[in-house]
Amino acid sequence: MKAFSKVEFYDRVLWKNYLAVIGVVGTIVTLISFFVTAEDIDRFSEKQLAAFLVAGLVLIFAVMWYSANHRKHAVKMINNTIVRIAEGDIFELLERNPDKRIGELSVIGANDFYDTLVDDRIVARKTLHGQYIERIRKAGKLKQLENTIEQDALLNKPEHRQCVLGRQAGRKVRYPMGSVVEFENYVLTAFTKFDEDNKAYLSAEEYVGFWMQFWKNIDEIYAGRTLNIPLMGAGITRFRDGKPSKQELLEVMLWTLKISGFHNTYSDGKVNIVIYRSDVKDIDFYHIQHNLSLE
Repeated sequence: MKAFSKVEFYDRVLWKNYLAVIGVVGTIVTLISFFVTAEDIDRFSEKQLAAFLVAGLVLIFAVMWYSANHRKHAVKMINNTIVRIAEGDIFELLERNPDKRIGELSVIGANDFYDTLVDDRIVARKTLHGQYIERIRKAGKLKQLENTIEQDALLNKPEHRQCVLGRQAGRKVRYPMGSVVEFENYVLTAFTKFDEDNKAYLSAEEYVGFWMQFWKNIDEIYAGRTLNIPLMGAGITRFRDGKPSKQELLEVMLWTLKISGFHNTYSDGKVNIVIYRSDVKDIDFYHIQHNLSLE
């Protein structure tokens, strides 16, 4: 049954939570029994009471099982930081004016050259990177963005810059994966590597390494603001050694957040992980919520 494919009937976490609920229900029933008289009990036969009890237990399990499979959000506390994982769309944030984005940063994955040429060869128009650059270009701010990339002190540390003068198209300076640059409450981060044919690629090990560097670098610029981060790698990203599932990508993201020590405990700052509607069916929010190893 597709409707119950994420959390199976025999799932240990589901049954553990179910038994905990039954324990609470049992306590409530016991307390109620102190106020029930013999006359009240005599109104029902033993079979009726048993049937009512069994029906109630089955209904509780059915509701919990259905809810576990159709859950679309999870809220974790990692390093004393509220981490909210939910369905959403980073593209909607692109429509908002910069003045309305005060107090938050939205993350955009770019290639390691921070290219701004959207031609479906260097940067694809349908990617988040491409959509972002197109909006910046239409707003007449592309040159400002390019100047920021070239002059940002954190991004352009001498040990970070690798000149690739023989590159025919696109920018000619390569930056380390996980590096970041802020522009108008958005953060571009070097997420994929470009090969000689301008194809973006990534390995599973590099994915882990990206997040470790990202959390380290974002810690220097976020200044207590809420972070909006899409599920990186879930789209057209090429993985050289087999693409991880979207569930695995999310778990790595959360695991690296935990071990990095990054925390956002200022005011109402938090981390929002945005899952696109088309990806929700591939994410088991129930087990993310109840995975204590990610806290």
